[in-house]
Amino acid sequence: MRTELPQAIIVLTGDELLDGRTRDTNGAFLAARLAADGVQVARLTVVPDDMGLLVAALREALAFEPAVVIISGGLGTTHDDLTAAAIAAATGRRLEEHPEALAMVARRTRDLAERRHAPFAEMFAVTRREALLPKGARPVPPAGVAPGIALRHEGTLVYALPGVPSELRAMWPWVRGELAAAGVLGDAVTRVVRIFGVGELQVGTVVDGVPRTLIDVAINVGGGEVAVRIRHACSGAAQAEADALVEALVAAVPVYSTDGRTVDEIVAEGLRARGATVAVAESCTGGLVGGRFTDLRGSSDYFLGGVIAYANEAKVALLGVDGDVLARHGAVSAEVAAAMAEGARAATGATFALSTTGVAGPDGGTPEKPVGLVYLGCAGPDGCRTVRERFPGDRASVREWAVTRALHLLRETLEAGEGAGDTLEASEGAGETLAGAEDGGAPSAEGGDA
Repeated sequence: MRTELPQAIIVLTGDELLDGRTRDTNGAFLAARLAADGVQVARLTVVPDDMGLLVAALREALAFEPAVVIISGGLGTTHDDLTAAAIAAATGRRLEEHPEALAMVARRTRDLAERRHAPFAEMFAVTRREALLPKGARPVPPAGVAPGIALRHEGTLVYALPGVPSELRAMWPWVRGELAAAGVLGDAVTRVVRIFGVGELQVGTVVDGVPRTLIDVAINVGGGEVAVRIRHACSGAAQAEADALVEALVAAVPVYSTDGRTVDEIVAEGLRARGATVAVAESCTGGLVGGRFTDLRGSSDYFLGGVIAYANEAKVALLGVDGDVLARHGAVSAEVAAAMAEGARAATGATFALSTTGVAGPDGGTPEKPVGLVYLGCAGPDGCRTVRERFPGDRASVREWAVTRALHLLRETLEAGEGAGDTLEASEGAGETLAGAEDGGAPSAEGGDA
C-alpha cells in the first residue's frame, strides 16, 4: 500500500512544540489534507530551533525521496527563524534576495506599519530578511508578512509555510494547487468504519484476521469509540480487500457507521428526518453534551437548549426532580437520571431529552458508587430509557466517555423507532469501552454529582 500512493514527509520546527508551550495543530492539518488527496504521509518529524538538527532532518527527509516535503515554522525575523537557511544548506544552495518575495514583504510590511502606526522604514529593515530564499526557489504568497518557500529538489517538491496556524491554513490552497498541477495528488479511496461498544483489542483481532496486501488500515481509539480507517488506491483488487474487511467488522463487532459519519451526524440526521428536537439536562458533564450538539452547523434546527444542574437544589428547582427521589436513591442513580431527562423535556418542549449524572472523580466516590459511575437518561414520547455505565480514566476521560455514550443513547433510541421506556443496566466490564466513572463536584455521590 505504501508504495502505491505518493508519499509526503512533514517537518515541524520550533522549540515551543517540544517544551509544551504550544500544542501542534499544523501537523494534523497537513496530514489530514494530504491524506484526503491520496498522499500517504510517511513521517512527521518535530525539530527544535537548531540549525544542525533542522538541516539533518531535512537531509534525511529528502534522502527518503518522497513526492513532497512540507516544513512548518521558522520563517519569521527572529534569531530562531532558521528554515530558509536550513533548506539552502540541506539542498546545497545559497540564499539570495528574491525580487518577487521582496515586493510581497514590502507590501505586507507597509500594511502592518499603517495598522500599528509605526515607521515603515524601521519595520522593513527587519522584515526584509524574509525575502531571502534558497537559489531557484519561488515565494508562496503570504497570509502574514513572510512568504512561504517553494522549490523542487531533484524529484521532490519542497514547501515551507509559516508556523502560525491561520497563515499556514490560508496559504495551503496555493500549495495544493501546485501539487495538483504537478500530478502529485493521488487517486485514492478513504473509508472510515466507526464502532461503539467494544475496544481496540476486539477490533484489532478482527482486522488482523482479514488477509490484506493492498489496503492501509489504521485503528484510532477515543471517547469510547473505535474508528477503522481504510485507505487504498483505486483498483478493483484493493476495493475487494476493503469490502471484505468492512464485512468482517460488521459481522463481528457493533459497527454503527460504515460511511464515515460520526454519531453526532447520524443523530442530527435522525432528528431532522423526524422533525424532532432535543434538549439536555447535565450534571457531571457540565454542558459538554450540549456543546457537542452545537458544534455542528445547523444544530438550531433540532437543539433547543438545556439545563446544567450540578447541585441537588438545582435539580429540584430547575428540572423538577422530586426531593424524595434524591433522598432515597442519591443524585447518581437511574431514578434521578430519568427525572432529569423528563424535567428537561417538560421545561423545553423538546421531543427528546438527554441527561447525565455520575461521579467523574477524582473525589466523591463510594464503594457503592465509585468514581467512574455514570447514569444517563433519554426521555422521549414513549417513555424514558436509562443506562448505567462505568467509565475508565481521569476526570476528563470520564466526562468525554459520558458525552459519547449520551449521543449513542439517543442514536439507539432513534434507530429503535423511539422504543419503549425502559431501564437498561449496562454490565460493568462487558467490553473495553464500557468500564468506568461518576460526576465530580459534591462531597459525596449521595449529596450530588462529584
